[in-house]
Amino acid sequence: MKVKNQKCIRRLSYKSLWATRKRNVIAIFAIALTTLLFTSLFTILMSLNESYETYNFRQVGGYSDGTFKELSEEQVEK
Repeated sequence: MKVKNQKCIRRLSYKSLWATRKRNVIAIFAIALTTLLFTSLFTILMSLNESYETYNFRQVGGYSDGTFKELSEEQVEK
């Protein structure tokens, strides 16, 4: 930004940042905690999904790609 009093503006902005240092630190801390929360949430959800799939595979009796339900004896023979 081109202004005539650039030094004054720079000094005011620096003083403003310095004066609100505590608020800025809290904001950065909150952003870091939010990032950690979302990362943990997605990691836990992915782990639960994988565990659920493994449970279903074991319940069916194997790690096949598909299962058959309610088959007649004739269909089983085929």
